[in-house]
Amino acid sequence: MVFSPAYQGMKVEKLEKTIPREGPIVTLVLDGVGISKPDGKDGDAYIIAETPVLDELTAEAKARKLFCHLKAHGSAVGLPTEDDMGNSEVGHNALGAGQIIAQGAKLVNQLLVDSDDILKTQNWADFIEYAAKKDKSIHLFGLLSDGGIHSHFDQLTALVSKIAATGVRSVIVHPLLDGRDVPPTSGLEYIDMLEKLLEDVNKAHSGFSYRIGSGGGRMHCIMDRYGSDWSMVERGFNTMVHGHIDESELVSGYKGYYCCAKAAVEHARELFPEKKDQYNPPFVVVDSEGKPIGMVEDGDVVININYRGDRAVEISQVFDCPETEKFPQFDRSAIRPYPKGIKYAGLLEYDSETKIPKSFLVPPPSISSVSSELICAAGLRTYAVAETHKFGHVSFFWNGNRSGLIDDKLEKYEEVVSYPNSETEKKPEMKAPEVTKKLCDAIRSGKFENIRCNLANGDMVGHTGSLEAAVKAMEAVDACVGEIKKAVEETGGVLMITADHGNAEVMMKKGKPVTSHTCNPVPFIIFDPKFAGEYELCADSIDTPGLTNITATFLNFLGIKAPEFYRKSLIKLL
Repeated sequence: MVFSPAYQGMKVEKLEKTIPREGPIVTLVLDGVGISKPDGKDGDAYIIAETPVLDELTAEAKARKLFCHLKAHGSAVGLPTEDDMGNSEVGHNALGAGQIIAQGAKLVNQLLVDSDDILKTQNWADFIEYAAKKDKSIHLFGLLSDGGIHSHFDQLTALVSKIAATGVRSVIVHPLLDGRDVPPTSGLEYIDMLEKLLEDVNKAHSGFSYRIGSGGGRMHCIMDRYGSDWSMVERGFNTMVHGHIDESELVSGYKGYYCCAKAAVEHARELFPEKKDQYNPPFVVVDSEGKPIGMVEDGDVVININYRGDRAVEISQVFDCPETEKFPQFDRSAIRPYPKGIKYAGLLEYDSETKIPKSFLVPPPSISSVSSELICAAGLRTYAVAETHKFGHVSFFWNGNRSGLIDDKLEKYEEVVSYPNSETEKKPEMKAPEVTKKLCDAIRSGKFENIRCNLANGDMVGHTGSLEAAVKAMEAVDACVGEIKKAVEETGGVLMITADHGNAEVMMKKGKPVTSHTCNPVPFIIFDPKFAGEYELCADSIDTPGLTNITATFLNFLGIKAPEFYRKSLIKLL
Protein backbone atom coordinates (compact mmCIF):
# COMPACT_ATOMS: atom_id res chain seq x y z
CA MET A 1 0.00 0.00 0.00
CA VAL A 2 1.14 3.55 -0.71
CA PHE A 3 0.30 6.78 1.06
CA SER A 4 -0.79 9.69 -1.07
CA PRO A 5 2.50 11.50 -1.65
CA ALA A 6 2.65 14.89 0.05
CA TYR A 7 6.23 15.96 -0.55
CA GLN A 8 8.04 16.35 -3.87
CA GLY A 9 6.34 13.35 -5.37
CA MET A 10 7.95 10.88 -2.98
CA LYS A 11 6.05 7.63 -2.53
CA VAL A 12 5.96 6.21 0.97
CA GLU A 13 5.11 2.59 1.59
CA LYS A 14 2.83 1.81 4.50
CA LEU A 15 3.44 -1.18 6.76
CA GLU A 16 0.90 -3.98 6.48
CA LYS A 17 1.02 -4.40 10.24
CA THR A 18 1.02 -1.31 12.43
CA ILE A 19 1.24 -0.40 16.10
CA PRO A 20 -1.84 1.74 16.77
CA ARG A 21 -1.23 4.38 19.40
CA GLU A 22 -3.34 7.40 20.23
CA GLY A 23 -0.47 9.73 21.05
CA PRO A 24 2.67 10.84 19.26
CA ILE A 25 5.93 8.98 18.71
CA VAL A 26 8.55 10.92 20.68
CA THR A 27 12.30 10.56 20.12
CA LEU A 28 14.24 12.08 23.03
CA VAL A 29 17.99 12.56 22.67
CA LEU A 30 19.84 12.93 25.97
CA ASP A 31 22.86 14.61 24.47
CA GLY A 32 26.19 13.24 25.67
CA VAL A 33 24.84 10.53 28.00
CA GLY A 34 26.61 7.24 27.27
CA ILE A 35 27.02 4.02 29.19
CA SER A 36 30.34 3.72 30.99
CA LYS A 37 32.47 0.67 31.48
CA PRO A 38 32.38 -0.95 34.95
CA ASP A 39 35.62 0.74 36.01
CA GLY A 40 34.33 4.20 35.16
CA LYS A 41 32.00 4.65 38.13
CA ASP A 42 34.04 7.31 39.94
CA GLY A 43 33.75 9.68 37.00
CA ASP A 44 30.27 8.69 35.81
CA ALA A 45 27.91 11.58 36.44
CA TYR A 46 24.99 9.42 35.29
CA ILE A 47 25.69 6.72 37.91
CA ILE A 48 26.56 9.15 40.70
CA ALA A 49 23.49 11.33 40.14
CA GLU A 50 20.10 10.57 41.65
CA THR A 51 18.07 9.63 38.56
CA PRO A 52 14.98 7.73 39.77
CA VAL A 53 12.97 8.30 36.60
CA LEU A 54 15.63 7.07 34.19
CA ASP A 55 16.45 4.19 36.53
CA GLU A 56 12.80 3.11 36.57
CA LEU A 57 12.42 3.50 32.79
CA THR A 58 15.57 1.48 32.21
CA ALA A 59 14.51 -1.30 34.59
CA GLU A 60 11.05 -1.50 33.04
CA ALA A 61 12.43 -1.52 29.50
CA LYS A 62 14.87 -4.29 30.40
CA ALA A 63 12.08 -6.33 31.96
CA ARG A 64 10.03 -5.96 28.76
CA LYS A 65 13.13 -6.57 26.62
CA LEU A 66 12.78 -3.08 25.17
CA PHE A 67 16.28 -1.91 26.08
CA CYS A 68 19.62 -2.25 24.31
CA HIS A 69 23.00 -0.60 23.78
CA LEU A 70 23.76 1.19 20.51
CA LYS A 71 27.04 2.18 18.91
CA ALA A 72 27.45 5.93 18.42
CA HIS A 73 31.04 6.30 17.29
CA GLY A 74 33.45 5.18 14.60
CA SER A 75 32.25 3.39 11.50
CA ALA A 76 28.69 3.10 12.86
CA VAL A 77 28.22 6.83 12.24
CA GLY A 78 30.47 7.21 9.20
CA LEU A 79 33.71 8.19 10.96
CA PRO A 80 37.07 6.88 9.75
CA THR A 81 38.16 4.55 12.58
CA GLU A 82 36.88 2.90 15.73
CA ASP A 83 39.01 5.31 17.73
CA ASP A 84 36.94 8.27 16.49
CA MET A 85 34.55 9.56 19.12
CA GLY A 86 31.01 10.28 18.08
CA ASN A 87 29.68 13.82 18.17
CA SER A 88 26.35 15.59 18.04
CA GLU A 89 26.57 16.44 14.34
CA VAL A 90 27.22 12.97 12.99
CA GLY A 91 24.92 11.52 15.63
CA HIS A 92 21.97 13.61 14.53
CA ASN A 93 22.83 13.05 10.86
CA ALA A 94 22.58 9.33 11.61
CA LEU A 95 19.33 9.66 13.57
CA GLY A 96 17.66 11.68 10.84
CA ALA A 97 18.98 9.82 7.81
CA GLY A 98 18.91 6.17 8.85
CA GLN A 99 21.98 5.60 6.71
CA ILE A 100 25.71 5.42 7.41
CA ILE A 101 27.16 8.40 5.57
CA ALA A 102 30.87 9.04 5.07
CA GLN A 103 31.26 12.04 7.33
CA GLY A 104 33.44 15.14 7.16
CA ALA A 105 36.56 13.65 8.69
CA LYS A 106 36.38 10.57 6.49
CA LEU A 107 35.78 12.61 3.35
CA VAL A 108 38.74 14.85 4.11
CA ASN A 109 40.95 11.86 4.85
CA GLN A 110 40.02 10.24 1.54
CA LEU A 111 40.96 13.31 -0.50
CA LEU A 112 43.72 14.86 1.58
CA VAL A 113 45.41 12.32 3.86
CA ASP A 114 45.04 8.95 2.10
CA SER A 115 45.60 10.23 -1.44
CA ASP A 116 46.57 13.24 -3.53
CA ASP A 117 43.09 13.54 -5.02
CA ILE A 118 42.62 17.02 -3.57
CA LEU A 119 45.36 18.24 -5.93
CA LYS A 120 43.07 17.42 -8.86
CA THR A 121 40.24 19.69 -7.71
CA GLN A 122 39.54 23.09 -9.20
CA ASN A 123 39.46 24.74 -5.80
CA TRP A 124 43.00 23.54 -5.08
CA ALA A 125 44.07 25.36 -8.21
CA ASP A 126 41.96 28.42 -7.38
CA PHE A 127 43.40 28.80 -3.89
CA ILE A 128 46.67 26.99 -3.34
CA GLU A 129 48.19 27.26 -6.79
CA TYR A 130 46.96 30.87 -6.96
CA ALA A 131 48.93 31.68 -3.79
CA ALA A 132 52.07 30.07 -5.24
CA LYS A 133 51.81 32.00 -8.51
CA LYS A 134 50.99 35.34 -6.88
CA ASP A 135 53.47 34.82 -4.01
CA LYS A 136 50.73 35.37 -1.43
CA SER A 137 50.53 34.02 2.10
CA ILE A 138 48.14 31.23 3.02
CA HIS A 139 46.59 31.55 6.47
CA LEU A 140 45.38 28.32 8.08
CA PHE A 141 43.19 28.66 11.16
CA GLY A 142 41.12 26.29 13.23
CA LEU A 143 41.18 23.84 16.10
CA LEU A 144 44.63 22.46 16.93
CA SER A 145 44.18 18.92 18.24
CA ASP A 146 43.63 15.32 17.27
CA GLY A 147 40.29 15.12 19.06
CA GLY A 148 38.63 14.31 15.76
CA ILE A 149 35.46 16.31 16.45
CA HIS A 150 36.10 19.57 14.60
CA SER A 151 39.52 18.93 13.08
CA HIS A 152 42.49 16.58 13.17
CA PHE A 153 46.20 17.26 13.37
CA ASP A 154 46.91 14.61 10.72
CA GLN A 155 44.86 16.61 8.23
CA LEU A 156 46.72 19.81 9.07
CA THR A 157 49.99 17.94 8.58
CA ALA A 158 48.89 16.66 5.16
CA LEU A 159 47.60 20.08 4.13
CA VAL A 160 50.84 21.86 5.11
CA SER A 161 52.90 19.21 3.31
CA LYS A 162 50.88 19.46 0.10
CA ILE A 163 50.90 23.26 0.19
CA ALA A 164 54.68 23.25 0.54
CA ALA A 165 55.02 20.86 -2.39
CA THR A 166 52.99 23.29 -4.52
CA GLY A 167 55.61 25.97 -3.90
CA VAL A 168 53.79 28.37 -1.59
CA ARG A 169 56.57 30.14 0.32
CA SER A 170 54.55 31.72 3.15
CA VAL A 171 52.09 29.89 5.40
CA ILE A 172 50.81 31.37 8.66
CA VAL A 173 48.92 29.15 11.10
CA HIS A 174 46.48 30.61 13.64
CA PRO A 175 45.80 27.73 16.06
CA LEU A 176 42.83 27.59 18.41
CA LEU A 177 43.58 25.60 21.56
CA ASP A 178 41.13 22.78 22.23
CA GLY A 179 40.99 21.45 25.81
CA ARG A 180 37.44 20.27 25.16
CA ASP A 181 37.70 17.26 22.85
CA VAL A 182 41.15 16.46 24.27
CA PRO A 183 42.59 16.86 27.83
CA PRO A 184 41.94 20.37 29.16
CA THR A 185 45.59 21.43 29.42
CA SER A 186 47.10 19.54 26.48
CA GLY A 187 47.46 22.61 24.28
CA LEU A 188 51.21 23.04 24.65
CA GLU A 189 51.77 19.49 23.37
CA TYR A 190 49.98 20.41 20.14
CA ILE A 191 51.81 23.73 19.90
CA ASP A 192 55.10 21.80 20.09
CA MET A 193 53.90 19.40 17.38
CA LEU A 194 52.89 22.31 15.15
CA GLU A 195 56.17 24.17 15.67
CA LYS A 196 58.12 21.04 14.67
CA LEU A 197 55.94 20.54 11.59
CA LEU A 198 56.57 24.11 10.43
CA GLU A 199 60.26 23.96 11.31
CA ASP A 200 60.68 20.81 9.23
CA VAL A 201 59.13 22.53 6.21
CA ASN A 202 61.40 25.57 6.59
CA LYS A 203 64.48 23.34 6.83
CA ALA A 204 63.47 21.38 3.73
CA HIS A 205 62.68 24.42 1.55
CA SER A 206 65.06 27.33 1.20
CA GLY A 207 63.34 30.70 1.45
CA PHE A 208 60.12 29.33 2.99
CA SER A 209 58.55 30.98 6.03
CA TYR A 210 56.00 28.71 7.71
CA ARG A 211 55.10 30.08 11.15
CA ILE A 212 52.46 30.63 13.84
CA GLY A 213 50.88 34.10 13.67
CA SER A 214 48.28 34.21 16.43
CA GLY A 215 45.91 32.06 18.43
CA GLY A 216 43.68 31.65 21.47
CA GLY A 217 41.17 29.34 23.12
CA ARG A 218 38.36 27.87 21.04
CA MET A 219 35.62 29.04 23.43
CA HIS A 220 37.05 32.55 23.59
CA CYS A 221 38.03 33.13 19.97
CA ILE A 222 36.15 32.50 16.70
CA MET A 223 34.33 29.20 17.37
CA ASP A 224 30.92 30.50 18.40
CA ARG A 225 27.84 28.79 16.98
CA TYR A 226 24.20 29.62 16.30
CA GLY A 227 24.86 33.32 16.91
CA SER A 228 25.26 32.86 20.66
CA ASP A 229 28.19 35.25 21.12
CA TRP A 230 29.47 37.23 18.14
CA SER A 231 32.06 38.91 20.36
CA MET A 232 33.98 35.60 20.27
CA VAL A 233 34.13 35.80 16.50
CA GLU A 234 35.12 39.47 16.47
CA ARG A 235 37.83 38.86 19.06
CA GLY A 236 39.37 36.03 17.07
CA PHE A 237 38.98 37.86 13.76
CA ASN A 238 40.82 40.93 15.01
CA THR A 239 43.57 38.76 16.51
CA MET A 240 44.11 36.80 13.29
CA VAL A 241 43.46 39.39 10.58
CA HIS A 242 44.69 42.59 12.23
CA GLY A 243 47.16 41.26 14.81
CA HIS A 244 45.24 43.15 17.51
CA ILE A 245 44.38 42.24 21.10
CA ASP A 246 41.69 44.27 22.84
CA GLU A 247 42.83 46.09 25.97
CA SER A 248 40.20 44.25 28.04
CA GLU A 249 42.31 41.10 27.62
CA LEU A 250 45.49 42.74 28.92
CA VAL A 251 44.91 42.24 32.64
CA SER A 252 46.87 40.78 35.58
CA GLY A 253 50.13 41.17 33.66
CA TYR A 254 49.01 39.36 30.52
CA LYS A 255 50.74 41.09 27.58
CA GLY A 256 48.86 39.59 24.61
CA TYR A 257 51.86 40.03 22.30
CA TYR A 258 54.63 37.45 22.58
CA CYS A 259 57.72 36.21 20.75
CA CYS A 260 56.16 32.78 20.18
CA ALA A 261 52.97 30.84 20.81
CA LYS A 262 54.52 28.70 23.52
CA ALA A 263 55.52 31.72 25.58
CA ALA A 264 52.01 33.15 25.27
CA VAL A 265 50.30 29.97 26.43
CA GLU A 266 52.74 29.37 29.26
CA HIS A 267 52.24 32.92 30.57
CA ALA A 268 48.45 32.60 30.35
CA ARG A 269 48.62 29.33 32.28
CA GLU A 270 50.69 31.02 34.99
CA LEU A 271 48.34 33.99 35.29
CA PHE A 272 44.96 32.28 34.71
CA PRO A 273 45.27 28.60 35.71
CA GLU A 274 41.49 28.29 35.99
CA LYS A 275 40.86 29.12 32.32
CA LYS A 276 42.37 25.97 30.78
CA ASP A 277 43.00 25.69 27.05
CA GLN A 278 39.52 26.27 25.68
CA TYR A 279 39.27 29.70 27.35
CA ASN A 280 42.90 30.72 26.78
CA PRO A 281 43.14 34.48 26.05
CA PRO A 282 44.09 35.51 22.52
CA PHE A 283 47.73 36.07 21.61
CA VAL A 284 49.67 37.59 18.70
CA VAL A 285 53.20 36.54 17.77
CA VAL A 286 55.45 39.57 17.20
CA ASP A 287 58.99 40.20 15.97
CA SER A 288 61.86 41.79 17.90
CA GLU A 289 60.35 45.23 17.29
CA GLY A 290 56.94 44.20 18.60
CA LYS A 291 55.25 44.04 15.20
CA PRO A 292 52.80 41.19 14.39
CA ILE A 293 54.41 38.66 12.05
CA GLY A 294 51.27 37.07 10.62
CA MET A 295 48.52 39.57 9.81
CA VAL A 296 46.28 38.94 6.81
CA GLU A 297 47.26 41.21 3.93
CA ASP A 298 45.68 42.17 0.59
CA GLY A 299 45.17 39.18 -1.69
CA ASP A 300 46.07 36.56 0.92
CA VAL A 301 44.34 33.16 1.07
CA VAL A 302 42.53 32.19 4.28
CA ILE A 303 41.49 28.57 4.90
CA ASN A 304 39.46 27.22 7.81
CA ILE A 305 40.92 23.81 8.66
CA ASN A 306 37.85 22.68 10.65
CA TYR A 307 35.56 20.19 8.97
CA ARG A 308 32.61 20.33 11.36
CA GLY A 309 30.06 22.93 10.42
CA ASP A 310 28.38 24.42 13.47
CA ARG A 311 31.34 26.41 14.81
CA ALA A 312 32.64 27.30 11.36
CA VAL A 313 29.59 29.06 9.90
CA GLU A 314 29.89 32.45 11.62
CA ILE A 315 33.54 33.12 10.79
CA SER A 316 32.79 31.97 7.23
CA GLN A 317 30.04 34.57 7.01
CA VAL A 318 32.56 37.23 8.04
CA PHE A 319 34.95 36.36 5.22
CA ASP A 320 32.22 35.64 2.66
CA CYS A 321 30.66 39.07 3.09
CA PRO A 322 31.95 41.22 0.18
CA GLU A 323 34.62 43.70 1.26
CA THR A 324 32.54 46.54 -0.21
CA GLU A 325 29.61 45.72 2.08
CA LYS A 326 29.19 46.44 5.78
CA PHE A 327 29.25 43.27 7.85
CA PRO A 328 26.21 43.46 10.17
CA GLN A 329 27.70 41.96 13.34
CA PHE A 330 30.84 44.07 13.74
CA ASP A 331 33.10 46.51 11.91
CA ARG A 332 35.82 44.57 10.10
CA SER A 333 37.80 47.80 9.60
CA ALA A 334 37.66 49.07 13.18
CA ILE A 335 41.36 48.34 13.75
CA ARG A 336 42.77 49.02 10.28
CA PRO A 337 41.31 48.83 6.76
CA TYR A 338 39.96 45.37 5.98
CA PRO A 339 42.43 43.72 3.55
CA LYS A 340 41.32 43.75 -0.08
CA GLY A 341 40.92 40.69 -2.25
CA ILE A 342 41.04 38.02 0.47
CA LYS A 343 40.32 34.55 -0.93
CA TYR A 344 38.50 32.47 1.71
CA ALA A 345 37.68 28.76 1.71
CA GLY A 346 36.45 26.26 4.24
CA LEU A 347 37.84 22.77 4.37
CA LEU A 348 34.25 21.68 3.70
CA GLU A 349 30.94 23.32 2.86
CA TYR A 350 29.50 23.95 6.32
CA ASP A 351 25.87 24.62 5.36
CA SER A 352 24.68 23.09 2.09
CA GLU A 353 21.33 24.89 2.17
CA THR A 354 22.63 28.44 2.60
CA LYS A 355 25.87 27.67 0.73
CA ILE A 356 28.28 28.67 3.49
CA PRO A 357 31.08 29.14 2.69
CA LYS A 358 31.02 30.05 -0.97
CA SER A 359 34.24 28.10 -1.58
CA PHE A 360 35.58 24.92 0.01
CA LEU A 361 38.34 22.41 -0.66
CA VAL A 362 36.47 19.11 -0.11
CA PRO A 363 32.93 18.50 -1.44
CA PRO A 364 30.33 17.64 1.26
CA PRO A 365 28.57 14.30 1.79
CA SER A 366 25.33 13.85 -0.08
CA ILE A 367 22.49 12.84 2.25
CA SER A 368 19.20 12.20 0.46
CA SER A 369 15.84 10.68 1.38
CA VAL A 370 16.09 11.65 5.03
CA SER A 371 13.32 10.60 7.39
CA SER A 372 11.78 14.07 7.56
CA GLU A 373 11.10 13.94 3.81
CA LEU A 374 9.42 10.55 4.15
CA ILE A 375 7.32 11.70 7.10
CA CYS A 376 6.21 14.82 5.22
CA ALA A 377 5.48 12.72 2.14
CA ALA A 378 3.21 10.59 4.32
CA GLY A 379 1.34 13.73 5.39
CA LEU A 380 2.30 13.33 9.05
CA ARG A 381 3.02 16.29 11.30
CA THR A 382 6.31 16.86 13.11
CA TYR A 383 7.44 18.99 16.03
CA ALA A 384 11.10 19.54 17.00
CA VAL A 385 12.51 21.48 19.94
CA ALA A 386 15.88 22.16 21.57
CA GLU A 387 17.77 25.01 23.14
CA THR A 388 20.12 27.11 21.03
CA HIS A 389 23.20 24.97 21.64
CA LYS A 390 21.51 21.97 20.00
CA PHE A 391 18.74 23.50 17.92
CA GLY A 392 20.71 22.98 14.71
CA HIS A 393 20.98 19.31 15.59
CA VAL A 394 17.22 18.62 15.67
CA SER A 395 16.78 20.66 12.49
CA PHE A 396 19.79 21.20 10.17
CA PHE A 397 21.78 18.05 10.98
CA TRP A 398 18.69 15.85 11.42
CA ASN A 399 17.56 16.88 7.95
CA GLY A 400 20.78 15.94 6.16
CA ASN A 401 22.62 19.27 6.53
CA ARG A 402 19.83 21.44 5.18
CA SER A 403 18.48 24.58 6.82
CA GLY A 404 14.82 25.38 7.26
CA LEU A 405 11.68 23.28 7.26
CA ILE A 406 11.00 20.39 4.90
CA ASP A 407 7.34 21.45 4.76
CA ASP A 408 6.10 24.53 6.63
CA LYS A 409 2.53 23.19 6.65
CA LEU A 410 3.46 19.94 8.36
CA GLU A 411 6.38 20.92 10.59
CA LYS A 412 7.08 23.21 13.50
CA TYR A 413 10.57 23.73 14.97
CA GLU A 414 11.06 25.73 18.18
CA GLU A 415 14.27 27.07 19.67
CA VAL A 416 14.74 28.00 23.33
CA VAL A 417 17.50 30.61 23.65
CA SER A 418 20.43 29.21 25.67
CA TYR A 419 22.36 30.88 28.44
CA PRO A 420 25.84 32.05 27.34
CA ASN A 421 28.53 29.36 27.26
CA SER A 422 30.17 30.93 30.29
CA GLU A 423 27.08 30.14 32.40
CA THR A 424 26.97 26.40 31.64
CA GLU A 425 28.86 25.20 34.72
CA LYS A 426 27.05 27.64 37.01
CA LYS A 427 23.63 26.67 35.63
CA PRO A 428 23.88 22.96 34.83
CA GLU A 429 20.12 22.69 34.41
CA MET A 430 20.60 24.98 31.40
CA LYS A 431 17.28 25.59 29.58
CA ALA A 432 16.13 21.98 29.91
CA PRO A 433 13.02 22.91 31.97
CA GLU A 434 11.90 25.42 29.33
CA VAL A 435 12.57 22.96 26.51
CA THR A 436 10.64 20.29 28.41
CA LYS A 437 7.67 22.62 28.92
CA LYS A 438 7.41 23.26 25.18
CA LEU A 439 7.88 19.57 24.43
CA CYS A 440 5.14 18.48 26.83
CA ASP A 441 2.78 21.13 25.44
CA ALA A 442 3.39 19.75 21.94
CA ILE A 443 2.81 16.17 23.10
CA ARG A 444 -0.48 17.11 24.76
CA SER A 445 -1.63 19.34 21.90
CA GLY A 446 -2.65 16.44 19.68
CA LYS A 447 -1.28 18.35 16.68
CA PHE A 448 1.74 16.14 15.94
CA GLU A 449 2.28 12.48 15.18
CA ASN A 450 6.08 12.72 15.23
CA ILE A 451 8.09 14.63 17.83
CA ARG A 452 11.81 14.95 18.51
CA CYS A 453 13.75 16.77 21.21
CA ASN A 454 17.33 17.23 22.42
CA LEU A 455 18.24 17.88 26.04
CA ALA A 456 21.75 19.32 25.83
CA ASN A 457 22.93 19.08 29.44
CA GLY A 458 24.96 15.87 29.40
CA ASP A 459 27.16 17.13 26.58
CA MET A 460 27.42 20.85 27.28
CA VAL A 461 28.01 20.47 31.02
CA GLY A 462 30.18 17.42 30.38
CA HIS A 463 32.51 19.65 28.36
CA THR A 464 33.17 21.84 31.41
CA GLY A 465 35.10 19.04 33.11
CA SER A 466 33.21 19.61 36.36
CA LEU A 467 31.92 16.33 37.79
CA GLU A 468 29.82 18.19 40.37
CA ALA A 469 28.10 20.24 37.67
CA ALA A 470 27.58 17.18 35.47
CA VAL A 471 25.89 15.33 38.33
CA LYS A 472 23.51 18.26 38.81
CA ALA A 473 22.92 18.32 35.06
CA MET A 474 21.91 14.66 35.05
CA GLU A 475 19.55 15.19 37.96
CA ALA A 476 17.96 18.10 36.11
CA VAL A 477 17.60 15.94 32.99
CA ASP A 478 16.02 13.16 35.03
CA ALA A 479 13.39 15.55 36.40
CA CYS A 480 12.61 16.66 32.85
CA VAL A 481 12.31 13.07 31.65
CA GLY A 482 9.78 12.55 34.43
CA GLU A 483 7.60 15.36 33.03
CA ILE A 484 7.95 14.00 29.49
CA LYS A 485 7.01 10.50 30.67
CA LYS A 486 3.81 11.85 32.23
CA ALA A 487 2.81 13.61 29.02
CA VAL A 488 3.40 10.47 26.96
CA GLU A 489 1.38 8.38 29.43
CA GLU A 490 -1.51 10.84 29.35
CA THR A 491 -1.69 10.88 25.56
CA GLY A 492 -1.06 7.18 24.90
CA GLY A 493 2.08 7.77 22.88
CA VAL A 494 5.48 6.09 22.70
CA LEU A 495 8.72 7.53 24.06
CA MET A 496 12.11 6.42 22.73
CA ILE A 497 15.13 7.61 24.71
CA THR A 498 18.68 7.53 23.43
CA ALA A 499 21.84 9.66 23.16
CA ASP A 500 23.91 10.90 20.25
CA HIS A 501 27.28 10.03 21.88
CA GLY A 502 28.89 9.67 25.27
CA ASN A 503 30.37 12.39 27.49
CA ALA A 504 28.90 12.83 30.98
CA GLU A 505 29.53 9.18 31.88
CA VAL A 506 33.31 9.77 31.93
CA MET A 507 34.15 12.97 33.79
CA MET A 508 37.32 11.78 35.51
CA LYS A 509 40.30 9.60 34.65
CA LYS A 510 43.11 8.91 37.10
CA GLY A 511 41.86 11.77 39.27
CA LYS A 512 41.92 14.33 36.45
CA PRO A 513 38.89 15.97 34.81
CA VAL A 514 37.83 14.80 31.36
CA THR A 515 36.07 17.19 28.98
CA SER A 516 35.84 15.13 25.80
CA HIS A 517 33.29 12.85 24.20
CA THR A 518 33.73 9.09 24.56
CA CYS A 519 33.56 5.96 22.44
CA ASN A 520 31.08 4.34 24.81
CA PRO A 521 27.76 2.92 23.63
CA VAL A 522 24.54 4.80 24.28
CA PRO A 523 21.24 3.52 25.70
CA PHE A 524 18.09 2.85 23.73
CA ILE A 525 14.93 2.72 25.82
CA ILE A 526 11.36 2.26 24.61
CA PHE A 527 8.65 3.46 26.99
CA ASP A 528 5.29 2.33 25.65
CA PRO A 529 2.53 2.46 28.30
CA LYS A 530 0.17 0.46 26.08
CA PHE A 531 2.67 -2.21 25.08
CA ALA A 532 0.88 -5.55 24.69
CA GLY A 533 3.53 -7.63 22.96
CA GLU A 534 2.70 -6.41 19.43
CA TYR A 535 6.40 -6.14 18.65
CA GLU A 536 9.77 -7.12 20.04
CA LEU A 537 13.22 -5.61 20.09
CA CYS A 538 15.44 -7.36 17.56
CA ALA A 539 18.78 -5.60 18.13
CA ASP A 540 20.49 -8.94 18.75
CA SER A 541 19.82 -9.95 15.15
CA ILE A 542 21.40 -6.78 13.73
CA ASP A 543 25.07 -6.58 12.87
CA THR A 544 26.47 -3.79 15.06
CA PRO A 545 23.26 -1.96 16.01
CA GLY A 546 23.79 1.79 16.09
CA LEU A 547 22.10 5.17 15.92
CA THR A 548 21.12 4.73 12.28
CA ASN A 549 18.84 1.83 13.28
CA ILE A 550 16.66 4.18 15.33
CA THR A 551 15.38 5.93 12.18
CA ALA A 552 13.59 2.93 10.72
CA THR A 553 12.31 2.23 14.22
CA PHE A 554 10.41 5.50 14.65
CA LEU A 555 9.22 5.25 11.04
CA ASN A 556 7.79 1.81 11.87
CA PHE A 557 5.99 3.24 14.90
CA LEU A 558 4.51 5.84 12.52
CA GLY A 559 3.32 3.06 10.19
CA ILE A 560 5.95 3.75 7.53
CA LYS A 561 8.15 1.08 5.97
CA ALA A 562 11.73 2.34 5.83
CA PRO A 563 13.47 2.28 2.43
CA GLU A 564 15.64 -0.75 1.69
CA PHE A 565 18.83 1.34 1.89
CA TYR A 566 18.06 2.35 5.50
CA ARG A 567 19.60 0.42 8.35
CA LYS A 568 17.21 -2.14 9.85
CA SER A 569 14.59 -1.22 12.43
CA LEU A 570 15.25 -2.16 16.05
CA ILE A 571 11.74 -3.58 16.38
CA LYS A 572 10.05 -6.52 14.72
CA LEU A 573 6.27 -6.50 14.46
CA LEU A 574 4.63 -9.75 15.58
